Amino acid sequence: MNEATGTWMWASPLTDRIWAAAIEGRVDTLIATLTAEGHGEKAEHTVQTTIEQLVRAGYLTTTGPGLRALPEQMPDVTLPAPGTERAPSLSVRWLARTGLALSLILMTAPLRWRLRALAPLRVLPPASPALAGAVSAAVPQIRPAWYRGRIACMEISLATVLALALCGQRAHWVLGARQLPTEAHAWVWTENGALGLSGRDRPDPRRPWVGALAAPPVPNHPEG
Repeated sequence: MNEATGTWMWASPLTDRIWAAAIEGRVDTLIATLTAEGHGEKAEHTVQTTIEQLVRAGYLTTTGPGLRALPEQMPDVTLPAPGTERAPSLSVRWLARTGLALSLILMTAPLRWRLRALAPLRVLPPASPALAGAVSAAVPQIRPAWYRGRIACMEISLATVLALALCGQRAHWVLGARQLPTEAHAWVWTENGALGLSGRDRPDPRRPWVGALAAPPVPNHPEG
């Protein structure tokens, strides 16, 4: 994902291998491996050309170690049956409504500005699972009937993070994707438990969600 433009680039399996080799500092090893696999003299040219393209596109800015993994997938989210959802309390509705208003305003800014705006939230204590779950469930229910713009996963998850911040609590806005077929998504993550906003967040070992960016950055999150 290009942080500057908010756009995704879907990589082929070979590009994935080159990307990983570049950020792990083992480009020479990959070239030798590709040569042995039958790519011949074109291996080095292919690797170097791909890295140059990734750098020009803004998807690769480092060739050394240091990439950190983000939360990769959501735990199972039990969705209420249609017609059985509990109405959120007035206080939660107020939080959700305010968070959504702020989200729609912030979504007009470039992605890198949104990420920077959320960075100061790292000093807040982690959000409680109960409040985070209540707010994330309430946001989709308070969509204004008159609003005809987009209110989807990015807007809803960002609204949840902003609403929790109004309570002095921290959650993380995570942007990620999965393959086969390629699909982008946004969700909320907290240190006390990941939160999904819809059935799309349920873990699927065949097509797991993989986080690409988190704001504020996830503190001391183990790699892997």
